[in-house]
Amino acid sequence: MTGAQASRKTRTRARLADIARVAGVSIATVDRVFNERESVSDAARERVIRVAREMGVRRDLPEAYRPITHLDLILPQNDSPFFVRLRAAFRDGIAMLDRGIAMHRHILAVEDTASFVRLISETSYARKGMILAVPDRPEIRAAVQSIQAAGQKVVTIVTDLPGLAGADYLGIDNRQAGATAAHLLGRSCRQGGRVAVLGAHHDWAGHVERMGGFQTTLSRDFPHLHCEIIEMDTRDDPDRCARSLRAALSFGPLVGVYNTGAGSIGIMNALKGAMPRPFWIGHELSDDHIIYLKDGTMDYAIDQNPRGQALGSLQTLLYRCGLITSTPALSHAELRIYTRENLPARNYEESSQLSLD
Repeated sequence: MTGAQASRKTRTRARLADIARVAGVSIATVDRVFNERESVSDAARERVIRVAREMGVRRDLPEAYRPITHLDLILPQNDSPFFVRLRAAFRDGIAMLDRGIAMHRHILAVEDTASFVRLISETSYARKGMILAVPDRPEIRAAVQSIQAAGQKVVTIVTDLPGLAGADYLGIDNRQAGATAAHLLGRSCRQGGRVAVLGAHHDWAGHVERMGGFQTTLSRDFPHLHCEIIEMDTRDDPDRCARSLRAALSFGPLVGVYNTGAGSIGIMNALKGAMPRPFWIGHELSDDHIIYLKDGTMDYAIDQNPRGQALGSLQTLLYRCGLITSTPALSHAELRIYTRENLPARNYEESSQLSLD
């Protein structure tokens, strides 16, 4: 450090000390105010800015009062590959938010309806809006409607709360996803036979919509195929998937299998030795699905673009809360279809880990 630089640093620190003394705060507090860090009370911030102006400080000063905008992100406790990737994408997106925006992240047990309701309904801070991925239960729906009536903005992802007026849904069209699966399967299975469907969560609208879209399209366009819903609530559990599929196979061969959620290792184990091999469609481009696609066990994976959902929902919520003026680029996430021929060079969980580091 040169002598001139040292002299300027000494003068700057002396000026900070003068401001701190007159404002009745520490030098560290003055530094936090000047650099717009959050951990300063509104009253202290106002005193520091007022004193700095009175002393003729020649620098761009922040506004004396800059309230923090509080937002919530509420997700279910779920360690499936999709939710791992979704959380990583939110971490990346939240890191880019303005310092004046506080995004509070909450992970709740999916069975704990009371905690979802309590967190949606009550906060210790003045919240302007939230992003939700929640089951469609009457108590949760009522809580969301209540905060909407109070003026808070709501964006839903992963699964919608159908018919909820005023909320933006940024996930994929799950009915379309199910219909797409039926179309792919029906076009590939020329001979008639049984098709087994496994639903992951009976109280998540997205999974119900996938099954509905699949059934409607299969019965309408491919009458030679018979749709059998063998499980409505696997909860992404491989053992439940395996038991349900083995039970279905005990009544005769299957020409197709469609699973709306995770737990695919159970399906893979149940299909070992099954002849003829059923045509299999699953959801998400997870590392296990990449293996199954490569070895021919699985035929298609329908991915719901977790990164697009995370970044799109953040942008939409900021826009609805008046924090940005640019119109969001996405109205909803677009599903992606993967086969063994268009797999990414980097594995699913590897790319998630890079985002988490």
